Amino acid sequence: MELAVIILENTADNQELSRQIRDFHKKKGQPLAIRFSEGLTHIILEAPCLYIPDPKQLDPRTVVDGQINASGGHGEIHPRHKGKTVNLHLDSELVAELEQIRALVSSKTQQEVIRELFIRGMRAYLAEKKGEQSAD
Repeated sequence: MELAVIILENTADNQELSRQIRDFHKKKGQPLAIRFSEGLTHIILEAPCLYIPDPKQLDPRTVVDGQINASGGHGEIHPRHKGKTVNLHLDSELVAELEQIRALVSSKTQQEVIRELFIRGMRAYLAEKKGEQSAD
């Protein structure tokens, strides 16, 4: 599971901020892991989604691994490596082929279907290219 991470310098102000974040997570009933770096120089907060009472409280030196979103008076940090939506513009032949694949492999996941589509496309491209080379 991907985690959002905040790394704060271990200062009195950041210790107070860490307590506020911890309390905010308890209030929301959300998991939070707090640990310290080996030399106790940094505070590391990790969660599937980090909830921050006020994102403006974060020091400019704070390392944030994730995407910060403002939400209803507080901040949320979501993991950066979360899946992304991709919009593809396909020609009609590829759409028809995708529908054929979907009909044949309805038990497979979307990722498997798209992978098979690209494999078929590469095979068709290579066969076409081989045909062009033999014609020369």
